[in-house]
Amino acid sequence: MSSQTRAGAWVPPGLSARVALFDLDRTVVAGSSLVDLARVLLERDLVRRRTIVRHSLRHVLFKHRGVGDRSVERVRTAALGVVAGCEHAALAEAATTAGEAVADRAYPAARWLLERHIDAGDFCVLLSAAPQELVEVVASRLGAHRAVGSRGAVERGYLTGELDGPFCYGSGKLTRLVAELGRVDLGAACAYADSASDLPLLSSCRHPVAVNPDKRLERVARERGWPLLRFA
Repeated sequence: MSSQTRAGAWVPPGLSARVALFDLDRTVVAGSSLVDLARVLLERDLVRRRTIVRHSLRHVLFKHRGVGDRSVERVRTAALGVVAGCEHAALAEAATTAGEAVADRAYPAARWLLERHIDAGDFCVLLSAAPQELVEVVASRLGAHRAVGSRGAVERGYLTGELDGPFCYGSGKLTRLVAELGRVDLGAACAYADSASDLPLLSSCRHPVAVNPDKRLERVARERGWPLLRFA
């Protein structure tokens, strides 16, 4: 099916005991989950207000247009710099509060789709560039089986401002998936994502689905006959 449709009018293939992979931002929730985390970090005086304002402006662009690889690299570097020197336990506590807020604003259609896969016996994974601690909380709240995000390096209980392993973005999502779950059979897997940066992931799965796609992903999805879903 290549035409645009709505959740509820489309049912995922009914194969059980397989993997279903869900991107987070702009797929399961509107906009960026990092905004919720930034708000909590600010409230707890763990970051500076000036930095939060800058990231909020980037969020506006992300919400409406998505971002390119270069912009993501800048956001990643800036975000890691913001939390450098922060106590990891404090970040984890902030991620718990923020993750609950993120889960609460998940698209109803995304919740329905996730529950559909769970009911079918599928192993559901939330896969995101967001911090591992944040993704774990969201996944738990939504009922997903596992969470895979970007891990920040920790030394003596404090964040170093570097990554511990690859950034969970682009082809790095596949690398992080293997690191967390081991070798995963994607030959019968479903994958849901919104960005052209997720093409490596989507192309590796038997059932790729473009959700709220950016222009490039929408074009590729139509060319390849992938389903297109719009969540609101």
